[in-house]
Amino acid sequence: MVLHYDIIVVGGGHAGCEAASAAARLGSCTLLVTMDMTKLADMSCNPAVGGVAKGQIVREIDALGGQMGRITDLTAVQFRMLNRSKGAAMWSPRAQCDKSRFSAEWRRTLENTPNLYLWQDTAVELLFGQQPAEEGRPQVRGIRTQMGVEFSADCVILTAGTFLAGMMYCGRSHAEGGRAGDSASHGVTESLVAMGFEAGRMKTGTPARLDARTINFEILEPQYGDENPSKFSFSADTHPVQNQLPCFLVYTSKKVHDILRKGFGDSPLFNGTIRGIGPRYCPSIEDKLNTFADKDQHQLFLEPEGRSTNEYYLNGFSSSLPWDIQWEALHAIEGFEDLHIFRPGYAIEYDYFLPTQLHHSLETKLVDGLYFAGQINGTTGYEEAGAQGLMAGINAHRRRMGEEPLVLARDEAYIGVLIDDLVT
Repeated sequence: MVLHYDIIVVGGGHAGCEAASAAARLGSCTLLVTMDMTKLADMSCNPAVGGVAKGQIVREIDALGGQMGRITDLTAVQFRMLNRSKGAAMWSPRAQCDKSRFSAEWRRTLENTPNLYLWQDTAVELLFGQQPAEEGRPQVRGIRTQMGVEFSADCVILTAGTFLAGMMYCGRSHAEGGRAGDSASHGVTESLVAMGFEAGRMKTGTPARLDARTINFEILEPQYGDENPSKFSFSADTHPVQNQLPCFLVYTSKKVHDILRKGFGDSPLFNGTIRGIGPRYCPSIEDKLNTFADKDQHQLFLEPEGRSTNEYYLNGFSSSLPWDIQWEALHAIEGFEDLHIFRPGYAIEYDYFLPTQLHHSLETKLVDGLYFAGQINGTTGYEEAGAQGLMAGINAHRRRMGEEPLVLARDEAYIGVLIDDLVT
């Protein structure tokens, strides 16, 4: 038996959730296939939305009818407008979110969206058909899952994140996975390469997570939210955050740097184990020490992961160094002398596809009806993923309806600049 939907979205991250929501709300019968329904739009890295050059993207997602800004407002624990000392064009909204509530709110939203259906499984193969002879190009016709279920569709939006042949590294130790606790995905890359797509390897990373009970907050410098906070969404059903939680500033030192350098020989970033390229931002702490060797100090941001957890995220300390090196270096930071770590940082390497293989609509040039959005295109960040997913969802629906794609120009939207830079 083959089940048919108008549009299938593969992957339940930030790109996939926006794509599925947009397509379904426009009227297409949409199926969202995700490995784990409890981790929809999971904040795999920092528990925050927005920031310099990214907060503007979230506002545009909201203006176009996307969900990221609204869900951020509903789950925020702090809001700050960055760069207030500069001109208004540089102001950048940023919100700390309650990580678990953010994902739960996305699930509640998607489960209650008309025309949208969820399926928990892993896609292992893309299925293709041939158009009439006069057209000449292959057409996507559906997917096959790990459970052996086959779904057909007019359009497929692939938002696989870091899961395609994902491999995690901590020093010389490594394990397959799309992120800590989640398995990697195999088969989709092979399906696409067989159709002539050019794939590559991309790397990114994440820092250790810390136990607040073992941090001496009294000697740390707090960073409070705005006294009169704003919000992301233009909708009337969200309100500015109340009872904000502070973040904290901490600093590395020469002692910390000396400890970290002891592990460089075992770093997969430096010893040739990881060969993938990295996105333009999110550098690891070892990258910073290597690039800025003259600096004896780097500023880090200690960020709460939510209101009901002791877990904190150390922004700026992403690392793939051996766990014992991370442990020793973290304990040398002022305020962390008695620190307990929930889990160490790690790097992850995964398959991506060169985005020059896409039209501005995010439909692929090689296969009709197939769209790519998010980290599969070599980008990083929840905001970029959400913007791409939203546009892919809109354009997949419009393709089905025989309408021209919605393409935002560079002089119309930051999303237009993002996508034009990406595909050219």
